[in-house]
Amino acid sequence: MPESPSLRNRLRADLTDNQWVTVTAIGLALVAFALVSLDSSPLPVSADFGAEFLLSLSLMDMAFAYDDYWPVEYRPMYAVMWTLLFGVVTVVVFLSVYELGLSQVGNTTASIAAFLITVGVQFGSAILYARIR
Repeated sequence: MPESPSLRNRLRADLTDNQWVTVTAIGLALVAFALVSLDSSPLPVSADFGAEFLLSLSLMDMAFAYDDYWPVEYRPMYAVMWTLLFGVVTVVVFLSVYELGLSQVGNTTASIAAFLITVGVQFGSAILYARIR
């Protein structure tokens, strides 16, 4: 019976696999959170329900989509570029759905819908790309 790796080794592997994507996604999430939290925010997101938190969470979710479903592992420079590009797409999708939802329903529902649709687009595009490839 093969021996399974220790918890320490598994944790280390999880933290260091695709670390450039993870670090860049966390950086983007922190920047988005800071921008939305400003009094004169350049991003049109309300702080009532914590839409800034959901936007940041959807940006960090890119690392999970990349680790779990993206079929290509890029070199560090390309992984950072992929994360930045996918981060722009994530913000555009989130803000578009949020603004559309805000005009139709309340802030809470718009925030949740924007998060769910954004995460769905992230994982859906990664799975679709993996199947095509």
